[in-house]
Amino acid sequence: TADRIHPDWMRRFLFDPASLKRGTRMPTFFPKGKTNSPQVLEGNVDRQLAALWTYLKEIPRQPLPEKIVRGKVDNYELTPTDRPLLLRTFMRNAGRHAIAVGFPLKVHLAFDARQVRVAQAWRGRFLDAHATWFNRFIPDAQPLGDHVISLPTGLPLARLAHPGTPWPTKDSEAAGYRFGGYRLDRSGVPTFLYRFGSLSIEDRITPTKEGGLRRQLKATAIDGSTRVGSPLWFRAQLGKTLRARGSQGQVSDTGLHVHLASPRNTSGVVRTVKELTEWIIPLEIKNGKTAWELIYRW
Repeated sequence: TADRIHPDWMRRFLFDPASLKRGTRMPTFFPKGKTNSPQVLEGNVDRQLAALWTYLKEIPRQPLPEKIVRGKVDNYELTPTDRPLLLRTFMRNAGRHAIAVGFPLKVHLAFDARQVRVAQAWRGRFLDAHATWFNRFIPDAQPLGDHVISLPTGLPLARLAHPGTPWPTKDSEAAGYRFGGYRLDRSGVPTFLYRFGSLSIEDRITPTKEGGLRRQLKATAIDGSTRVGSPLWFRAQLGKTLRARGSQGQVSDTGLHVHLASPRNTSGVVRTVKELTEWIIPLEIKNGKTAWELIYRW
């Protein structure tokens, strides 16, 4: 690192990481120019920066820090017991902005905060946090359990001129999505919050006793209007092939069964585009709001 960057760049980066690396998850080490470690080197920022730079230059001759040595042998498997567990991490199928949620019922999920979608679900054991907390050089976190299933890729919501319009392939930011974090209820269950254009979305996923997931979504017009865009669609299912299960359910070739639990006047549209079959559902905005519910089984 000391051969690759300059001391002045490191100083600016540690003071304000986001100004030099857009989208980084790294926080500032020196909020408002002050140290978070006043007990080190009498809290002198310049001396602390000089010490960091010296350490980087001499790191081949330095022993590993004690906590990393201990972390190599400790067990960091996360096991939800009384409440859900959340881990922000890197995951192969949920990207660099993954939020993994583990439930005591042993049904878990990974939410991709960059693409604002539920990316993956599994049962059994949850995750090992060692890579997240101690060693970013080993492979991304992977589910420890079994029965791992991928959920439909791509943007969850889109405005289509008519039912035959292809689903947008833009990334979430270009398509008007903005992730807004999550809200925890008293039991620790997160509701993911994001915006799509002028709509505010609340996305809550909980396990079912049968080993599946229940997903409750609500869209609210930010400006309070009774109609936002036209028309609005939700992509409920995607696969090489889909088979109908009842009037409001579709099963993909991977074995993922998606059922529309909230009663609606339409069962949506099943269509094939570029060798993929998708099930899309129209959403009607009434009094500035709309809500729908899905059940996932696999």
